[in-house]
This record gives sequence, C-alpha cells and structure tokens, in this order.
Amino acid sequence: MHDSDVQPGRLVVLSEEECWDLLRSRPVGRLAWSGAEGVSVVPVNYVVDDGAVLLRTTPYSLMARDGADREVAFEVDDIDEERHGGWSVLVRGRCERERVASDGPRPWVTGPRVLGLRIAVGSVTGRRLLSSTAERA
Repeated sequence: MHDSDVQPGRLVVLSEEECWDLLRSRPVGRLAWSGAEGVSVVPVNYVVDDGAVLLRTTPYSLMARDGADREVAFEVDDIDEERHGGWSVLVRGRCERERVASDGPRPWVTGPRVLGLRIAVGSVTGRRLLSSTAERA
C-alpha cells in the first residue's frame, strides 16, 4: 500500500475509560513540562496507579529539577504508519515527588532511579484516527 492509496481518516474522541485502558496498554510515554531550559519532552517508562501516572528518575535529572512540583503533560500513543491510523492519549496534571514503591515502574536504564514522580491527573483526553482502510474492513 502506498501513501497515495490511503484516504484521509476520521478523528474520534475517546471516552475517559478508553483513555485509561490505552494508558495501561503501553510501557512508554512522553513527559512534557516548561522549565528553566524552556519546554522539554522526555520519553519515560511508567505505570498507571489509582488515577495517577508513576515515573522514576534520578534526583539530579532535569526532569526532577524542572518537572517536579509543577503542571505537566504526559502523552502516550500508537501509530499505524501503513494505514495512517492510530490513537493518542493526553494527561494533564501536577507532577509531585514521591517515595518509590516496590511495585512502581522498573527503570529501563541503568543508574539509581530512586526518585519517584507521581502525576496527579487533572484531565485525561484522547483521540483515535480511524483510517479509511479500517472503516472499509
């Protein structure tokens, strides 16, 4: 299938329940915040816990210094490049320092990721792009 064979798709707003289900379905998302160095976006692994998103980092990271104790955005998505479809979920909320729980996210990188960050979710929204080929199937 070539790009020229794919027709534009249709955007569908996801329910809050669908958004939470999709958040739980992926291990990596992107944390975004505005800090001393401007806007930053960092990919991180995470877990969803009781209406919050939990992360781990080092206490001296830019994310810990600039992202903690402020409003942040967290985004997770899945893209089907071949069919021009996919979905995206956006979380907005306050990022706070937290003691790392043993059942929290397990870091994918080496080093002492001993600082927990909890995004207390203020809002969660999402959209799905239904490709024209998916609608015909």
